[in-house]
Amino acid sequence: MVQRKASTKSQSPKNLVILGAGGFAKEVAWLVSDINEVQPGTWNLIGFWEHGTERIGQFMNGIPVIGADSIRQYLPNLYAVVAIGDPKIKERAVHEAQGMGCQFATLIHPNVQYDESTVTISSGSVICAGNILTCNIVIGAHVIINLDCTVGHDSIIEEYVTISPGCHLSGYTTIRRGAFLGTGVVTIEKREIGANSIIGAGASVVRDIPHDTTAVGVPARAKEA
Repeated sequence: MVQRKASTKSQSPKNLVILGAGGFAKEVAWLVSDINEVQPGTWNLIGFWEHGTERIGQFMNGIPVIGADSIRQYLPNLYAVVAIGDPKIKERAVHEAQGMGCQFATLIHPNVQYDESTVTISSGSVICAGNILTCNIVIGAHVIINLDCTVGHDSIIEEYVTISPGCHLSGYTTIRRGAFLGTGVVTIEKREIGANSIIGAGASVVRDIPHDTTAVGVPARAKEA
């Protein structure tokens, strides 16, 4: 497992903007602060990038909410990360940032445990505190794994997936593109959750879930329209 120790060596910080200005964005800012605590000078957080104009100029926890005009001065050496849970809104935000010329950061909390030699985490993903990612795991771009989750061996999590706090995925689990798992979802081994599907909080996935399906309950079943 990876073990990170505090570094006394400072470096030139990379400019970072958080896409989104909701509650999770504040948590991602906290994550950035924890990274900088262990690796001083890693990130210079310039603000939360809000889509629209209503909140621009306001502050959240001392960090400004900014618009597109304010970030242009940092391009092309600006990194972005999405702090939006809804996979569809998250994907739109990524495309907007790409159009602006942003690069994408990968944020992994210093206390996350994982086998660095066999776990692949793609750019733009956010791995919050308390997670355990075991071994032989592939995590796609712009994935969010919120607090205190476990991901078993040989699992695949495709791009734009959001995994809420306290989820536990057994080995050989596959989560397809754009799926959303609510708080406390559990999967048994070798299950697949289809693209763009939503699994309700506390559900237990004991059979495969098709794409574009909302499933709830113990065991999880498709929700009637």
